[in-house]
Amino acid sequence: MITLQELNRHDYHTTPEIDDNLLELQRRLNIVRLQYNQPMLVTSGLRSEYQQQQLIADGKSTATKSKHLTGQAADISDDGAIKPWVLANVPLMEEVGLWMETFDATPNWVHFQTVAPNSGNRFFNP
Repeated sequence: MITLQELNRHDYHTTPEIDDNLLELQRRLNIVRLQYNQPMLVTSGLRSEYQQQQLIADGKSTATKSKHLTGQAADISDDGAIKPWVLANVPLMEEVGLWMETFDATPNWVHFQTVAPNSGNRFFNP
């Protein structure tokens, strides 16, 4: 099971709203984790504003309002098995309420978030 510690591995200061968001993210990811029936490694969960700005400066992100900042997104490492499984289980993603960045934008991971993007698309461009 995915733990809250995995979603906030740097033990960033949170607010009650972020705590609620992290709990909801954990709940939804663990539904997927149970159905996937394989370990899932969180590579990035809650981020600080500083960490996000560093990712932008390093050219690794363009998201100034990333859902990682509010505890509503996590990146899961992918060795090539998770993406095909997600594509085969889109109805589950819809039922659970998870949206993903397009896979061509996430070569070694899957970005899951609990908030619909502005486009409303289940798979969206970051």
